[in-house]
Amino acid sequence: MSRYVDYRPPSPSGAPVGRCIVLPGRQYTPDGPLLFFAAQAALAHGWEVRQVWWQAEARETADDVDEIAWVGDQLRAAIADSDGRVLVVAKSLGTLAAPTAAELGVEAAWLTPILTDPQISRALSTYPAAQFTLIGQQDPWLDRSVFDALPGRTVLVEGDHILGVPGDVVGMVDAHREFVHAFDDWLSTLA
Repeated sequence: MSRYVDYRPPSPSGAPVGRCIVLPGRQYTPDGPLLFFAAQAALAHGWEVRQVWWQAEARETADDVDEIAWVGDQLRAAIADSDGRVLVVAKSLGTLAAPTAAELGVEAAWLTPILTDPQISRALSTYPAAQFTLIGQQDPWLDRSVFDALPGRTVLVEGDHILGVPGDVVGMVDAHREFVHAFDDWLSTLA
């Protein structure tokens, strides 16, 4: 069962730009640093934000095809009551929504996507709308040939799957800072 937490942009003047759907990872919640800062940036740019909180199956028990369908269903449910513009911001497991998001033609930001999965890499390589992709250089799901060919804004930073830099907490903060600057700039281009 999933639940939603909704936030409205701070400015009461005018309608929101649209709805930003935040899809978490398997063990990376919407309050994790990447998704927290992404939501704050989206709010600052006038988007309302809907965080999706879910309980995903353990990796050992999840079938790839079923998992992609499950995450896609989560996205569809989160936007079902939306009648305007949609932006998806997804981390890790949440990036399995890419085929569904591509089918829907919505703008998207993929944070540490599973680029080693052929279905996901195919969806991102032919993405039909504005897309932002961020991944760490030491992320085990980084496929450089796929990453280098992606359309849209791509950002490669120091770090692993959570942008952790072992033994270097300042390096970890720098990787997150680089993400925030790039993501904020990219959001400015969506206006």
